[in-house]
Amino acid sequence: MKVEPDEPYAAVQASPAVSCGPNLGHERLLGISEVCQLTGLSPVTASRLMKESGRAIALHRRIFILESSFFSYLRELEANDPCQL
Repeated sequence: MKVEPDEPYAAVQASPAVSCGPNLGHERLLGISEVCQLTGLSPVTASRLMKESGRAIALHRRIFILESSFFSYLRELEANDPCQL
């Protein structure tokens, strides 16, 4: 006896376009190189910053962070220890 689901579903497959430019809805996933470009940090320091935020996502042995989470973390750092001139 086969049980039919109440609602139909669609199988989701990753396309080559999606894997080249990681996207989650309208949210960008930032890799280490993107964080380096945004902050001017070295790759090692950018990776450490992403991990220390507690918001990093490990995917296929690579580290990513959601763009909004990254900027939110930077705002938290600035609020906790503002730059003094």
